[in-house]
Amino acid sequence: MILAIDVGNTHTVLGVYANQTWRSWRAHTNPARTEDEHGALLHSFFAREGLPMAVEGAIIASVVPALEETLRMLCQNWLSVDPLFVNASLDLGLTVDYDPPTAVGADRLANAVGAVEHYGAPAIVVDFGTATTLDAISKDRAYVGGAILPGVFLALEALAGRTAKLPRIALDHAPEPIGRNTPDSLRSGILLGSAGAIEYLTAQFKQSLGNETRVIATGGLGGLIAPMCPSIETSDPMLTMEGLRLIFERNRR
Repeated sequence: MILAIDVGNTHTVLGVYANQTWRSWRAHTNPARTEDEHGALLHSFFAREGLPMAVEGAIIASVVPALEETLRMLCQNWLSVDPLFVNASLDLGLTVDYDPPTAVGADRLANAVGAVEHYGAPAIVVDFGTATTLDAISKDRAYVGGAILPGVFLALEALAGRTAKLPRIALDHAPEPIGRNTPDSLRSGILLGSAGAIEYLTAQFKQSLGNETRVIATGGLGGLIAPMCPSIETSDPMLTMEGLRLIFERNRR
């Protein structure tokens, strides 16, 4: 049984891979939480699934440096394992052609590994998180870069926080292009605007990668925005977890 932890700026996803099946849970990312608080939370997740607090290994992708030592202590003190932290120096099964390689987010590396293994190369991964990221993997299995733009919730919070009359709204359904009221106008701009940006960027990426490039979506809002993007062929909510598992298997020695 393997524990995988994907630490994002807003949410942390914890997953256990056992018997070729994933069980996963989502929690708010909180740098103030101690290792024991994380341990109690993890214990409750395991207990709910009837799982023992025993794993053969753990792997972590984190974009929040303040939590890395806490999670290391969580794994050591609660699970008796030393976690593997994802970085560009590991055996990823692909090369990292980025300047510098250490600047690539661990979650983006995991996405790239999962995409190449399950969908082939060349590939583009669109991850809908706090930021929306696009990552490009060439046909010779090289991570060659990507694009970063504000995530939909981040953009919505910026509008609501920096304007006097625009409200906070729920992004719970696909809007009509022409909003007939302010909430629907915001949904159109945020959701369809994001979809339009993704369509333009993937078209530009394919000019370099080739028209046969697969486009895979993942992340919390992937299921909502992906259907608005004709270029996206597949939505895979477990892509990051799968990438972490594959990296663990390649480096477990």
